[in-house]
Amino acid sequence: MKYRTFFNLHFNKLLKPLFSVVFIFLFFLNCSSSDQNLQVSGFRFTYDGNNYFIRSIYCPNNSESCNYLIGQNFEAVDFNQDRVIDKIVKGNVAIHEAQKIYSYALNFLEKQNKLSVINKETEKFQYTIKRPYIVFQITSFHHEKENPFNQFRIVQKRGDSQQDISLFNDLKADGKLDEKLKGTFSIDDAQKYYKETIDEGIRANRIVAADSLIRVK
Repeated sequence: MKYRTFFNLHFNKLLKPLFSVVFIFLFFLNCSSSDQNLQVSGFRFTYDGNNYFIRSIYCPNNSESCNYLIGQNFEAVDFNQDRVIDKIVKGNVAIHEAQKIYSYALNFLEKQNKLSVINKETEKFQYTIKRPYIVFQITSFHHEKENPFNQFRIVQKRGDSQQDISLFNDLKADGKLDEKLKGTFSIDDAQKYYKETIDEGIRANRIVAADSLIRVK
């Protein structure tokens, strides 16, 4: 990889781990033997004449925390609660269409001051490489009801303290990117960086390649 040699000291401020989204709590359940609470909430709304429901599940340090977007004929999920739909788990709606609906609901809640933001300082199963003006990040998802998959994030610093985020899914966790969720990077260009990040993670003993699966440990 070739990168600029000068590192902007303020870039780290832009690269703090992503925020997770948690809605107004409707009821509380015990989620473990500790004093942590499982917080579950829901929001019904109408978009373009159709009815939808968002169910949010949050528990500190629990990998099962996630947000579900539920429509009449589909169900989508934001696994790490970062305002980006990660996967369509039911139905055949295009992921970018689900994202538009999801973003509409979140923006509405935000304007109504009904959206809570929690800063996750650390993420499990996540490997990050920070370079001057660019960051590469692989997150492995191991949800009980879903096949394992990886998500690859590229964060570039732009002028005026702006950043550009490109996001991709490796749906089989086999080292090959399958779909683009957002951003300016093409999937072919991202694949090159994905492979290099995997290789570096293996050398650092942070990524395991076994049984045709690539996963962050």
